[in-house]
Amino acid sequence: MSRLDLAARAEDEVRALHAFFVAWFRDGSAQTTDFVTYERAFAPDFRMVTPDGGSHDRAAVIGRLRAARGTVSGDFVITILDPHPVWQAENAVLLEFVERQYRDGRITSRRSIALFTHEPGAPRGVVWRYLQETWIQSGLDEDI
Repeated sequence: MSRLDLAARAEDEVRALHAFFVAWFRDGSAQTTDFVTYERAFAPDFRMVTPDGGSHDRAAVIGRLRAARGTVSGDFVITILDPHPVWQAENAVLLEFVERQYRDGRITSRRSIALFTHEPGAPRGVVWRYLQETWIQSGLDEDI
């Protein structure tokens, strides 16, 4: 797979997963079968570091996502801004992006760095290996 194709697949994965999250969290309209599809996008050794410094393995992340179905009010929106690769190899890409969430009349933003590797059996041909999120203070992301 070309580097350009790998980066494009990673960006597609980020956008698709967050669109799924909106439906899953907001009103639970995403189907449980859809969840299984999206669950396949996380590598068995996936790890996530949350903006507050917590570290979670794949099982913990999947469990928290499953439990959050339909728990967020109807005004919840996620926008992905400025996705771009910061490092690439033949079968891996490190993608940086900003995730902006609107919920309950409030906007929060986080800068994320995610490592993806090529996986033909994954929904979009890549799997999440690692995700690090950092809060962006209000007003610091206005140029994005």
